[in-house]
Amino acid sequence: MRQFAGKLKKVIFLSLMLLTSATSFSQTLLANGDFEEENICTEYKVNCSPEAWVTNKDGFSTYMNDSSSAYHGKRYLAIEIGHTTKIYQRTFYRSRLVCGLRKDNRYRLEFYVRSPYPVLDSMGIIFSSFDFLLSKKKLQNLIPTMFIRPAVGVFTADSIWQKVAIDYLATGRESFLTIANFCRRDIRGEKSNAAGGHFFVFMDSISLTPLDDHERLCSEAQVNQQAIYEQDERHEFLRQKIRQNNDDPPMVVIPPMKMLLIDTLVLPDMLFASGKAALQSGSYKVLEDFFGKLAGKKIDSIVVEGHTDNTGTLSANEKLSAERARAIRDIIKLEPGLSKLTFITRGWADKRPVTTNTTASGRQRNRRVELFVYAAE
Repeated sequence: MRQFAGKLKKVIFLSLMLLTSATSFSQTLLANGDFEEENICTEYKVNCSPEAWVTNKDGFSTYMNDSSSAYHGKRYLAIEIGHTTKIYQRTFYRSRLVCGLRKDNRYRLEFYVRSPYPVLDSMGIIFSSFDFLLSKKKLQNLIPTMFIRPAVGVFTADSIWQKVAIDYLATGRESFLTIANFCRRDIRGEKSNAAGGHFFVFMDSISLTPLDDHERLCSEAQVNQQAIYEQDERHEFLRQKIRQNNDDPPMVVIPPMKMLLIDTLVLPDMLFASGKAALQSGSYKVLEDFFGKLAGKKIDSIVVEGHTDNTGTLSANEKLSAERARAIRDIIKLEPGLSKLTFITRGWADKRPVTTNTTASGRQRNRRVELFVYAAE
């Protein structure tokens, strides 16, 4: 009966994802980030680990069930960072991403951690194109993709939940995320508060979301999510699978997030009054013609970005580029049917030139406003 209930929860959860994925503007790329959904392992037929998250050690001792201690809900993870007597006794948790990351796009990783030991600065994240469970490398010999950082201030070792927030620039090769202790020094010795000799860092409420609001989940997201949830082997069944991998783990390719860009427009500097944000009176027709081409398309958002050349001060260029972007946004919002769209404006100053700033013609090309139009799925 327990196994059936667990499988029923999977169906319900996946159905809810199907309903929400069409309406959510951007979603986390990590399944079961609050760890509340429980996996029914194929070996013992019990719910001893979280769905979508797999550890290199039995989940019996690292999947915690205590609403009074969790950051949110009742479930959270324990990552072993050391042992009073066992050399380099460490565990990690890993999860497969629902969709791949887009190269050169930024993503925000957030979660909560706590530990009574001063080790949080040694906790890190590895993004990999292969399943880290199948890797034979020792954690203490690896340099993670990034060490974790507190959202504010510095980490404290006082057992309170502390927020981690990291902005990450994607390489486009990310398929799995793994979190562990990567300190080169072994954490051992007698500790009065080490439960059963284990030293733990606890983790809860993790999410990975695109910073660009216009990224969407890949069309394979629901299929990927279901495949992730169907990995039910744990304990000795999982160890057997790991032992059978004698070669380097194979790369797993996941389709990346979608960018539903349907059209762009570049407004050159000559359409604006010199050094001003306002469009010249005869330039409005350029915008009118552009939006005439988009008639009938399901537009849901527009990004407007202003750019300058590298002459003048940075602060002045930032101000002018941002003001021009906002001025174009305000004009677009006057168009019938466009006022309720989502608008994002950015002023890049001279940080994103399209050509050289060493010639007059190059500087003129760099002085521009760009429009990016996105359609609904």
